Amino acid sequence: MPDQEPQGQGGASELASFGEELRREREIRGISLKEIADATKISKRFLDALERNDHRTLPAPVFTRGFVREYSRYVGLNAEEMVNRYNFASATDDRIEKPPQVEKYPQTPPRDISPKPPRKRGIPPAYARVNRNLIATAFIAAALAAVAWWAVQHRRFGEEVAAEPAVVSTSTATVPPLVPKPAADDSTLHLAVEVVDASWVELEADGKTVISTTMEKGERRTFEATEAFRFRKIGNPPGLKLTLNGAVIPPFEDDGKTIRNRVFDRQELEKIRAGTPNPQTQS
Repeated sequence: MPDQEPQGQGGASELASFGEELRREREIRGISLKEIADATKISKRFLDALERNDHRTLPAPVFTRGFVREYSRYVGLNAEEMVNRYNFASATDDRIEKPPQVEKYPQTPPRDISPKPPRKRGIPPAYARVNRNLIATAFIAAALAAVAWWAVQHRRFGEEVAAEPAVVSTSTATVPPLVPKPAADDSTLHLAVEVVDASWVELEADGKTVISTTMEKGERRTFEATEAFRFRKIGNPPGLKLTLNGAVIPPFEDDGKTIRNRVFDRQELEKIRAGTPNPQTQS
C-alpha cells in the first residue's frame, strides 16, 4: 500500500510550501532579502525566517501577517491573498502554540440551602409604635394650611397690582453686538490618523521620524508638529483617514501605488480648507 502522510503534518507542509513559494517568487524577480528589508524596514532575520518557516524566530502571528503583507506587495503578489494563505497554513500548524482555552461556562459554587433559625423579635423601636394614622392626618392638615396661606397671599398681591397705575416703558430693547468667530489656532499642526485597513506608515514631524511600522485596522493616533508633516511612505494609502487641524484630508486613490514624500504644512492646510489640495505624490 502507498505511504500515507502522518497525522498532524498537513499544517506543517502547508506552511513549508508557503515559505518556499515566497522565496521562489522573490528569486524569479531577482530581488534580494536585503532590498526588501531596506524598503519595508522589516528585519532581514524575520524575512529569512519567513521563507524558512522558522516560527520560533518569527514574532506573534499578528505581526507576522504584517510582514507577509509588506513582503507580498514589494515583490508584486496579491497581499491579501497571501495573508489569507498564511492564516490557513498557520492555523493548521501543530508547531505553533495556540492560546489556552478558557472554560466558557464556569461552574457555579453550590448554594447553602440548609434551613436557618427564625430571627428573634425584640421590643419594637419608639417610631414603630407611633400610630401612622395620626402622622398622615397631621401631614394633610399642614398641607391644607399651606394652600390656604398661599391663596390669601395671592389674592392680596392681585389687589395691590390692580391699584397701581400702569407704567409705559419707553426704553428700547438693546441688541447685543455680534461677536466675531475666533480664528482657528494653527500655531501647532495636529495630524489625526485613523486606520480603516492595515497599512505600512513612515511619518516624520519636523524632520524627525515619529512612526515607522504597520498600523493595524482600528488604530487611532494623533501627532503634533511645528512646521510640517512628511509621509516618507504609505504602503496602503486608501487604508488611512487623515485630519489636519480639524480639516478632513481627501482620501487617497485606490490605484495600488505606494505614496512617498507627501508633505502636509500650513500652506497645504489652507488649500485643503479651500478645497484645492495638492495632487498626491506616488511611486
